Amino acid sequence: MTVFSASGGKATSMPVGFFLGGVASLAVTIVTSGILAWLVISQKLPENQIGYGVMVLLALASFSGAKVSYRKIKRQRLVVSMVAGAIYFGILLSMTALFFGGQYNAVGESALMVLCGCALAFLLKKGEKISMKSGKRRKGYR
Repeated sequence: MTVFSASGGKATSMPVGFFLGGVASLAVTIVTSGILAWLVISQKLPENQIGYGVMVLLALASFSGAKVSYRKIKRQRLVVSMVAGAIYFGILLSMTALFFGGQYNAVGESALMVLCGCALAFLLKKGEKISMKSGKRRKGYR
């Protein structure tokens, strides 16, 4: 019996990987929010540009959460990336309900930026080529 294992170390369970991805997403959100606030306070970023900064913040946070989740789980990259994005979006919605009384303004844009970040994490895999060839190979006989 052949056991397929992930290359490059020990894989963790899915709940642990998703938890660590969610923590990474929140950490990136907090740090980039602080940077964005500092840029606005020091008047290096005009107030009408805050929306673009938030879009970059959401994409970067979801990208990092999906990357951390996949690096810990080490299998099913598309599913792991999208579930990590859904978890991060759920966290964002729950924080919105908790702190802003459920005023869901611009939820569509937030969802699209989280989806873009997770899709980018799925597509960008270091050292792996994405090809459309089938998995079957011909044996080379001499």
